[in-house]
Amino acid sequence: MVEVEQFKQWLKEETNYSDAVIGDIGSRIKRADKILEWNGEETYIFYLEKTESFQQLTVSVRSQIKKSVNLYLEYANRLSEMRKSS
Repeated sequence: MVEVEQFKQWLKEETNYSDAVIGDIGSRIKRADKILEWNGEETYIFYLEKTESFQQLTVSVRSQIKKSVNLYLEYANRLSEMRKSS
């Protein structure tokens, strides 16, 4: 399960994206999670791309979802590093 609100807050603090773009990214990570439940693994995109639901999306939407997933992976990795160091 993805932590969308915390992720959006992190995006607001760590990037220069507008609120509208951050909202779109949040929606896309939720969409990815509905297609294939988030597992926190680096191989998530690989398995997401294998699902029929993902393959039926347009190239543009697939690209946007993959970018959102990569941002979420960065967020999750940083969160994990912070937890380890405290």
